[in-house]
Amino acid sequence: MRNKYIKTSNTTRFLAKLAALQDRGAEEACLMVVDGPPGLGKTETVQWWATQQGVVFLRAKQGWTPSWMLRELLGELSTAPLHTFERMYGQTLEALAARSRLSVQEGGQMAVVIDEVDHIARRTDVLETLRDLSDMLEIPFILVGMDRVRSSLTRHRQIGSRVGQFCEFHPLTPEDTAALVSGLSEVSVAGCMLDFLHRSCGGYIRELKEGIKSIERCGRRNSGAVTVAMMAGQVLLNDRTSGRPITVKE
Repeated sequence: MRNKYIKTSNTTRFLAKLAALQDRGAEEACLMVVDGPPGLGKTETVQWWATQQGVVFLRAKQGWTPSWMLRELLGELSTAPLHTFERMYGQTLEALAARSRLSVQEGGQMAVVIDEVDHIARRTDVLETLRDLSDMLEIPFILVGMDRVRSSLTRHRQIGSRVGQFCEFHPLTPEDTAALVSGLSEVSVAGCMLDFLHRSCGGYIRELKEGIKSIERCGRRNSGAVTVAMMAGQVLLNDRTSGRPITVKE
């Protein structure tokens, strides 16, 4: 299977929400929440965008404190942290401002992406620190989490009022599945097998990739595009809910 990022309808939605955030009316409303069930490609999408733009990307940790978070953020900004919270906070403001100026000069975008924000969704002290940094610099902070993170964050009124955009990831469409198979699979896949894969994966990228690997194994043993008949009786992937294997049936 090819190792590359394929744009989907979720990518299009994410980029549109980013554009709307950049054109926001209230300068302080520069938080963005990206949410949805696991397995829909949120992390892969934000990592792809962060790499393209050269923005800061962090994964939240269970037990993060404001100081721990600032140390990791300074590490991503290639700045050795000082020993007190106050000094680290000042360092972070300076380093982010410098990175932002450089991004503007180079015609790029500046943002900080925090993945797995579910770990800190109830940590008021950490969230308030993020809000303060965002307010002071008017730099977008993109908070990525699962489908319950939105309600958790918006319970904090000062945080919820700063969220300029919400971006919810949805299951893959048939067109998304076709694009991903075309871009990732190293063997040809017939339309009937493509339809069966789409129904079986439930719209989740993780399951889709598992199915592509199974299809590729079959394709390497046979000639021509892989069909349902060719894979009949073989395991395609495992069902997310039950954990049971899904067998290809004609």
